[in-house]
Amino acid sequence: PWGMGALCLAGALTLGLAAGSLGLGPGDTPRDGFVDTDYLTHHGGLIGESLLWASSKLFSRAGAHILFVFLLLAGVLLITGASVAGIFSATRQSVATTTERVRLSKQELSNALAGLTATPEPAPRVEPPEPDDAEPVVRATHVEAPALDASERYPDLYGEDDAPGVADVQSEPEMAEADLPSDPEPEEAEAADTVALTPQGHRRSAVTESDDLDYRAPEPSFLKRSSGAQKVDTKAIDRSGTQLVEALSHFNIDARVIGTVTGPHVTRYELRLAPGIKVSKVAQLKDDLAYALAAEQVRILAPIPGKQAVGVEVPNKVRKMVHLGDVLVEPPAGWSPLTVWLGKDIAGKAIGTDLAKQPHILIAGTTGSGKSGCVNAMLSSVLLHASPNDVRLVLVDPKRVELNHYEGIPHLLTPVVTSPRLAANVLGNLIKEMEERYGVMSRAKTRSLVELNRVRVKQGEAPLPYILCVIDELADLMMVAPADVEDSIIRLAQKSRAVGIHLVLATQRPSADVITGMIKANVPARIAFAVSSQTDSRVILDQNGAESLLGQGDMLFRPAGESRSARIQGAFIAEAEIERLTEHWRRQGEPELHEELLEAVEAEGPTDTDDDFDPDQDDLLADAIATVVQMGTASTSMLQRRLRVGYTRAGRLVDMMERRGVISGYEGSKARQVLITEADLPRVLESLADAAVGASADE
Repeated sequence: PWGMGALCLAGALTLGLAAGSLGLGPGDTPRDGFVDTDYLTHHGGLIGESLLWASSKLFSRAGAHILFVFLLLAGVLLITGASVAGIFSATRQSVATTTERVRLSKQELSNALAGLTATPEPAPRVEPPEPDDAEPVVRATHVEAPALDASERYPDLYGEDDAPGVADVQSEPEMAEADLPSDPEPEEAEAADTVALTPQGHRRSAVTESDDLDYRAPEPSFLKRSSGAQKVDTKAIDRSGTQLVEALSHFNIDARVIGTVTGPHVTRYELRLAPGIKVSKVAQLKDDLAYALAAEQVRILAPIPGKQAVGVEVPNKVRKMVHLGDVLVEPPAGWSPLTVWLGKDIAGKAIGTDLAKQPHILIAGTTGSGKSGCVNAMLSSVLLHASPNDVRLVLVDPKRVELNHYEGIPHLLTPVVTSPRLAANVLGNLIKEMEERYGVMSRAKTRSLVELNRVRVKQGEAPLPYILCVIDELADLMMVAPADVEDSIIRLAQKSRAVGIHLVLATQRPSADVITGMIKANVPARIAFAVSSQTDSRVILDQNGAESLLGQGDMLFRPAGESRSARIQGAFIAEAEIERLTEHWRRQGEPELHEELLEAVEAEGPTDTDDDFDPDQDDLLADAIATVVQMGTASTSMLQRRLRVGYTRAGRLVDMMERRGVISGYEGSKARQVLITEADLPRVLESLADAAVGASADE
């Protein structure tokens, strides 16, 4: 392209000098014919004169000028690598952006003028609510946040006229005192308060309904997009294909390349094998092919689903980043507000999914593989088109630094939870919310949240929002309260889909004690980023493949109900873009937080009638903990021998240590793992002694 571009520019320059196009050259001089030595010196030489003669004979003198313009444009396009379609697309996008800015400016101006000239209307009459036998619902009061100027806080993101206007959220008119409903009788009010209070005295049931405010979704024009189309080095691809075929021939495998597919990070070579060659023979040569191609990782699809070919995925020499703005498009009809966009597949097609149909998703990968970026892309996808009336969020961030960007947005049900103990409480309260929603659905005789909201709208009631619970680091929760967290996740994963509660579980430690068998069985959709071993890949996906990923957002996505995984380059959204997105929502109001979700769930009464046995106390518990830490393993038979106790008491000691997080849970024939070290032993024994002293003091 560079050589052809330079040749076109040289031809255009010489022809322009000869024809005097656009005022080039010193001007016309008298001459008898085309070839004149006096004229050639300053008018493009023999090449320019020849081009002028040919174009004039073929097209006329005007055709020479047209040919000059054509050669000039062709040379510029070939040298810069741009395309006519790309230029028109950029121009169209610039015109659309300018038009949108003008429209927003006119709308803000008209709103301001309307606010100056409008006269206040009389307050509407509020009728008393009709009596209802259902449990009373206490609505949270919306508090409007002061309008902030995001262009002052983030001048690098906003142009002079690009800052979004203050949200048009107007406060409700004050009600006349005579129009307010009368207070209920003291006995009825006391009974209602008793039903709607948690054990700690806070009100319950405010989660079940969304507010009546009108929100304005942000315009996605602020999202960064890749510039121009991806450049494909066809020569390098052909060269790698030839090397691939030669490498296979060294192992007596006759194959030929029948096609290539180039994506943002990898290129897939589709190979047709000669008759009689087993597909599994190619799959065993992954390391040898990586050596032959000088590639860091090679992934083999044997065979490609739906094709009579074997796929060999090789990393590109030059990788292209995928931004969220590149893949954000209008979701298909019928998708819920929980639509998220993940990235681009190997063919460059935008890939998204509806979390309401998955219905829960597990994300795992090593540090730096792109896990947190995927979570941010999911949350940003939801916030770009879903209001707090549609989706409410519960965010759990034990690391305290991954999800703090979303603090203060009106979608939140609780503050961003950073304590593992509070996270266990939130999960327990989500179970209660799930059961309450099932009760409402049972009375309405509906089977899903969509049907229930349709009935509620017909009855003049507010629809119930979806609840999306995102846990950024599941391993921290499983270390602190493994039994409570696992039980809550399993119950939610089994039953919460129909009532609109969905889970996103992320962890950077894909081990069997974090992603247990019961969690995997109830969370069908999986996303695996780069991991260090095939064992970790099988823990996440139940198959190999994640160990061959490249990192930096390279993922394998296996939707619910599918047996094969799709390779996707994850979409990236910068922190500045997240701040601008969340700032847009903060300007429209403060979150209606429900602190009661952070409270411990009220425990049911004890069912054990054996007064002589305390399931949480034993005189030999400290000795048992010291023994398992010293031995490095835990089993009932080992405690029987070491402590000289019976099988029943040894089993009780094992259960106590499991509840305290000292040892891992039961995993069939596998030995239980000791989760604390000798350095942690004094602290654990001290806390155990303090608990025993406190229990004796209560008695």
